[in-house]
Amino acid sequence: MMTMLRAGTQTARDGGSAEPGMSDGDVLRLVGDERAGQSVGVSIGVLMPLPLNGKGVGYTCGSLASGMAERDFKVAIVTSRSRLSLRSVDVIEALPAWARYLPYRWVQALAARGMEDMFLACIDRFQSQRSAAYLWPDASIETVLELKRRGVTIFREQFNCHTGTAKKILDHAYERFGMAPGHGITDRTVERETRISEVVDHIFCPSPAVEASLLENGVPSRKMLPATYGWDPARFSGSGKRFPAGDGITAVFVGAICVRKGAHLLLDYWARSGVKGRLVLAGEMEPAIKERCAGLLGRSDVTVLDYFPDIGSVYRSADIFVFPSLEEGSPLVTYEACGFGLPVVTTAMGAGRIVRHGCEGLVLDPYDAAGWIAALRLLAEDAQCRRAMSSAAAERAGQFVWDAVARRRRRQMMDCLGHDR
Repeated sequence: MMTMLRAGTQTARDGGSAEPGMSDGDVLRLVGDERAGQSVGVSIGVLMPLPLNGKGVGYTCGSLASGMAERDFKVAIVTSRSRLSLRSVDVIEALPAWARYLPYRWVQALAARGMEDMFLACIDRFQSQRSAAYLWPDASIETVLELKRRGVTIFREQFNCHTGTAKKILDHAYERFGMAPGHGITDRTVERETRISEVVDHIFCPSPAVEASLLENGVPSRKMLPATYGWDPARFSGSGKRFPAGDGITAVFVGAICVRKGAHLLLDYWARSGVKGRLVLAGEMEPAIKERCAGLLGRSDVTVLDYFPDIGSVYRSADIFVFPSLEEGSPLVTYEACGFGLPVVTTAMGAGRIVRHGCEGLVLDPYDAAGWIAALRLLAEDAQCRRAMSSAAAERAGQFVWDAVARRRRRQMMDCLGHDR
């Protein structure tokens, strides 16, 4: 067992911190619960190698952790650095204070050194009778095996499809697009994930598509925990609209404008639909899309926002949300769009567990051009249909606010630990 943390500063619930070389008592104060002089019922150590910066995977992890933590359910996160204030969660940052505000690409290697040792030390010092490790992206197989050797129950977050499935989908997509694959998934990546999936005890699957991808790659269904992601209405307070009302509908796509998310398909379907209105694409654009779709992007009824901090104003300007993603886990933008009462046209990958075909929107095969064109025309022309789907989307989104989602996760973990111990 390690006796001290080797790098970084730990941030406690009250915002205090202690420098490297802290005493065992200081460590216990941060990863144990002394408020009542007793240990908590369950302790969860979260390994999040990416920064907790309020974006993407880090935002999702922080939202779940904050919602899960309570008096008898202790949560501690070991991460590279954090810019989030997470209630009731201990955040242990691997980077020293001087490195936390530098561009992450400059300090990523420094953050990686020692982070997993810090995580193992955190797990060792838990004072509860029931504890577990909760792994997010890029945990090494060595650390997974060490946790297993110590008898620690291991949960893993499968935030996207299994890389074996993702590679096949994206290889095919880039081939159809006439370009070499730009996804970066290698056979070694797939082998590593397969090995980790064999070792961990439980895998959170935020959508049916994720579950199917694990089954396809030999993961037994007994390991899978059906789950969802969520959204936070407080992030979208305000009433402003990015675009004024105009003739026709405003269809919005939010996310990376890339092959993986089907942006090239959407641009084609929009042009072929002949729908009156505007298509707004909000996100960073993949060079392949910019190169191959220049003509479609240059249309007068297409607007690209490469960066816009008030994304709520974009949702508020929209009549429908369009998202023909080819490979996903459970995209947050779909939950957010439903929260704004937008009818959603998406794929099985993009629907997560929130959009049901014919209720909150339409769920189509990404390559079904005729189906997509018909869906765009239907929602453009049938205001009554839009209103019905809008009402259904807003109502269903109420079930997926982060606190409710996190409570369900906490119950799943407690049930699993109760059976395991």
